[in-house]
Amino acid sequence: MTAEVDLFDPFTLDGDPFPEFARRRNAGGASWGRPPYPEVGEAFYVFSHALVSRALKHPLLLQAPPGAYQEVRQKISANPALDFLTRSMLLSDPPRHMSLRRPLAGSMTFAAGRGLFDQLASRASQLVQSAVQKPEFDAVADIGLPLAFAGLEQILGIGIDDPWRTGHDAKLMADALDMRVGGINEDANQACRRLEAWVLHAIERGAVHPNGISAQMLAEVDAGRWRKDDAVANIVFLLFAGQATVVDTFGNALVALANSPRQLSLLENGNVGWSAAAEELLRFCAPVQYAGARIAADDLSFGGAIIKAGQAVVPVLGSANRDVSVFPTGDRLDLEAGSSSAFAFGTGLHACLGQHVARVELAVLLEALFTWAKGWRLDTSRVSRRPSVLFHGLQTVPMIRRGDRPPA
Repeated sequence: MTAEVDLFDPFTLDGDPFPEFARRRNAGGASWGRPPYPEVGEAFYVFSHALVSRALKHPLLLQAPPGAYQEVRQKISANPALDFLTRSMLLSDPPRHMSLRRPLAGSMTFAAGRGLFDQLASRASQLVQSAVQKPEFDAVADIGLPLAFAGLEQILGIGIDDPWRTGHDAKLMADALDMRVGGINEDANQACRRLEAWVLHAIERGAVHPNGISAQMLAEVDAGRWRKDDAVANIVFLLFAGQATVVDTFGNALVALANSPRQLSLLENGNVGWSAAAEELLRFCAPVQYAGARIAADDLSFGGAIIKAGQAVVPVLGSANRDVSVFPTGDRLDLEAGSSSAFAFGTGLHACLGQHVARVELAVLLEALFTWAKGWRLDTSRVSRRPSVLFHGLQTVPMIRRGDRPPA
């Protein structure tokens, strides 16, 4: 009698997948499992820090030669939203990936992120001071999202006239990137079309400022190195990625702190620096649990298995960030650990371009909240998590005054 194969199934995990991640790390760090979307066959998931790092950097899991890889890729990108996003840095492969990334890299450095600190810190303080005037507020809707879009306006060099609508469409568009068992919801396609139309209109009416990376993208178009739809696709992608990482981590962080009273007191009492706290929270509260599936360009041996050309390898970022072989605190939050944010922003060629800005935004959000909202606490009974497998974030993060009872 053949023993039943222990396949990993990400779709069966609830809002706390970390015990299962730990079990998989302890059982060898890799496992065949259910495909992350129906266009690919059985996928190979990797959970350990070492294997995730190798998968994110492996040349045969990044290139796009003809053959099985292209066949799978064409199936995945047959959807309108995904076809549009294949023109962005996120879903492009070398050498095209670097031709899209290189012109922008100089504007997204550590120094550029630090240069935004004072401006973003002032905006975050204003948002918190306004929020605490209300009987209760939502930390994501009232503080996190507006601050993220304020940063995006500066980076992109485009005024975002309606951040609520743009943020809503960006969340809908994220469904096209999420892991799924069926087709993509048409709402994701429509949201992608609306964002594309908004960017095109902003370009046509001259709303792109000369000091942002949108202007740099358009300069690449004028020079003949990019197509116009390359610029539009990358602006749309940044409208999504530039706020999702920070907003999701911020919400996750408030839940983690509420569940760790000693760590919460370290921040409330000013015993840990804001940037150091942000680093540990990015590790522990990673907003993206799984990297996009890497399709093998050729047969290869990886993680103790033979991966055939066209098969998917899925690096589990949320697991690697808690691997005790690298991070001794593992599944425990420790703001004094002094650890880096590990794979919160990925690694290799596809490492997040805006990671330095995201770190600054999270640090100023923490500083503003714990400076101007003393006496407030998270109402954990009304927290709701967004319905997603890939993205680990919250929909509602209600804050109430200490001593107040949650609404009935």
